[in-house]
Amino acid sequence: MHGEGDSFLCFHIGFEAERGSSMETWQEAACYIRVSTEDQTEYSPEAQHRALEHYARQHQLTISPEHVYIDAGISGRRAETRPAFMAMIAAAKKRPPPFSVILVHKFDRFARNREDSIVYKSMLRRQCGVQVVSITEHLEDDKMSLILEAMLEAMAEYYSINLGDEVRKGMREKARRGELQTAPPFGYGVKDNILQPVPREAFVVQEIYRRFLAGEAMVSIARWTQQMGMLTHRGNPLDSRSIRYILSNPVYVGKLRWHGEGEQEGGSMLVQGKHTPLIEESVFQAAGIRLDAQVARSSKHARPWGERKHWLAGLARCGACGSGLVFSKPHYLTCGRYTKGKCSVSQHIVAETLEAAVLSRMRLDAAGKTRFSVQPVVSDTQRQQEALRMELAALEKKLQRLRDAFLCGAEGIQEYKREKERLTAQANHLRQELLSSSREVCAASEQHDEIQKIVTTLEDPTSGTEEKYRAAHHVLESCIWNKEEGVVRLVYRLRL
Repeated sequence: MHGEGDSFLCFHIGFEAERGSSMETWQEAACYIRVSTEDQTEYSPEAQHRALEHYARQHQLTISPEHVYIDAGISGRRAETRPAFMAMIAAAKKRPPPFSVILVHKFDRFARNREDSIVYKSMLRRQCGVQVVSITEHLEDDKMSLILEAMLEAMAEYYSINLGDEVRKGMREKARRGELQTAPPFGYGVKDNILQPVPREAFVVQEIYRRFLAGEAMVSIARWTQQMGMLTHRGNPLDSRSIRYILSNPVYVGKLRWHGEGEQEGGSMLVQGKHTPLIEESVFQAAGIRLDAQVARSSKHARPWGERKHWLAGLARCGACGSGLVFSKPHYLTCGRYTKGKCSVSQHIVAETLEAAVLSRMRLDAAGKTRFSVQPVVSDTQRQQEALRMELAALEKKLQRLRDAFLCGAEGIQEYKREKERLTAQANHLRQELLSSSREVCAASEQHDEIQKIVTTLEDPTSGTEEKYRAAHHVLESCIWNKEEGVVRLVYRLRL
């Protein structure tokens, strides 16, 4: 038998005792057995094998064990997804071919795709001299048999397509009823086909939302989960992509999202599930607002953290067109639009020269020798305030439910006091953040101190590129280089 993987089975077929002296008249044959997941018992590998062996005995065909090809649990719609089938085709192409006949239980075992069936049968017949024989669909060797064979194959393909449509229809109906059709996400297990919270994972999910809305970066949150020893249900550590998925998955507010394979665009569904939510709707919405704000601020083609060539990457901009300066060669920056013929000024400059100019300007600003021109970005501030208000409203609801539980006797006095103190502290922290975000601009001395801290980090030879990149992007929005004037202008991210 040929092929790889656990889906392959092998049967020993022997005819030596029955062949006797007429062994020279027996032809070499291969048999192909395919079983898809939806097939019934009569199409099991064992059942097909017995029928093929019986047919071979009756028709003086020899089937060697190495020419038994089996694809178990695989659909017949696409030939390239069936390893044993492709191994059989490769064997048939050898010179001379090791067999002259391929036996199948039915033609739909060979292929349920009419195009594949025509291509491979024609190739086997014309190039290899190998015939494909169905042991249950007897065809004569004449012109009418070609029409009948084509009809059988067309019916098999229709059955396969129709079966797929019926399966998708059933899945859509299940989705409308809010029934689970996928593996449980992080934070949940499954019991009686209903998601059930896994206490430790549920706590981590809630903490991920809390940390994110408190301003912590997704990379930092991912590291925290790794320190906790948390793994996804596939056994992998949570990374920043996992955190983003958790923060944007409506399953945590009690909803189920479904988009079936092969569905048309816009065919997805979001329905109310039957499981217990882990996150308040207002908290989920607040996280969504912050995620959208991050996407709006980040560059469309930004590199991952570990791939930065320099801490100026993403900050340096062309003074003529505003496009980012990119590395045209090592240590050499030029306007990205200039390299594409869309800007008339190259703005080319050695990275170390620009770095020295930026640091010199920042040292002057940190010394308080600069008068800032402040232009608040109102949209970002409003989004931040809205997220804070929504999280504060969610905390106030929790406090009210806690009071109700205490008055009903569901909470003891000690537990009530402890939880009330924790929630009140969080609420006060959010109120302080909301108040801070509403101020015009913090004191100039605070701005100068912040810039000086960043300069110290950028000039520290022990600081890595990633640390410098984070520090620079924390305080700088951009540094605009104008080669014609020989001037670099810095735009700071001042705290509003």
